[in-house]
Amino acid sequence: MKYRYSLIWLLMLGLAGCASKPEPATVDNGSQKASVSEVVQDGSADENKAKSKTEREQVSAAKQLSAGKTTRITTSQGTIDIEPTVVDMEPLAEDAESGADPTSLYHDPLEGWNRAVFSFNHVSYTYALIPLAKGYETVLPAPVRDKVGNAFANIREPLNLVNNTLSGEMKGAGANFSRFVINSTIGIFGLFDPATAWFDINKSKRSIADTLGHYNVGHGPYIVLPILGQSDLRGATSVVGEAVFHPLNQLVTTPDIYYLQGVNIINTFSDRADLYQTLYEQAEDPYIYFRNQHVQGIKRDQAFVKPD
Repeated sequence: MKYRYSLIWLLMLGLAGCASKPEPATVDNGSQKASVSEVVQDGSADENKAKSKTEREQVSAAKQLSAGKTTRITTSQGTIDIEPTVVDMEPLAEDAESGADPTSLYHDPLEGWNRAVFSFNHVSYTYALIPLAKGYETVLPAPVRDKVGNAFANIREPLNLVNNTLSGEMKGAGANFSRFVINSTIGIFGLFDPATAWFDINKSKRSIADTLGHYNVGHGPYIVLPILGQSDLRGATSVVGEAVFHPLNQLVTTPDIYYLQGVNIINTFSDRADLYQTLYEQAEDPYIYFRNQHVQGIKRDQAFVKPD
């Protein structure tokens, strides 16, 4: 066991040494585009200026979204266009007449529990998970973190295959099988993704929640899970189910599996830590903001028509 983890750490250190320098993060707000690398100079004073400029850009991006404008954020992981949308909740007749705020009309039967867990999560993120994610980013550059993410995604492919099969998505199941075989061998245990780069086999992720949705199981009420964050009853069932049936359980025993799951959580969260902090600080009521973002995402998915 000790030799296996030693080999893993040696491989990760080797990847870190060979990793190319990540592209500087930029924020495109309308016609203006700024790069962090443009303001980074030698000396601690200039580094502080660069840091403050990055923070201002993040705040500016949040304000752009609040103003209803599309914001483009470019990082080493790619370019993301964030388009603000509003959760469309149809108010009751008496509520419409009273002029009540539509965002407060969402039926949230678990709000007492949710707000308590949301507050607990924020404290945990602020004083534990975010500092860990920052340290993780310092030790491992973005290209290496990307490879770690690839490996965890590859281990999950058999679960995607089962869910696609149960949903009748045989094309997706075939893609899952092919990706797992190719990336586990040529891709060195999933660290690399030749299935996409060389064979043009796209990802086809499918969760237990997606399978339940295929059989018309509703989302259920909104719920906030400890550490894992916002979800709904169907999604929470999926989280528990996947924790039990995840292929990683067949490869690693306790307590090692808890360490690997922790690495996966930190690796996933590291790319979102700054955005979470910015949105939390800018929101008038962070709980309502994040809840509505989740509900809006559900409505967007329901309205999406998958192309043939």
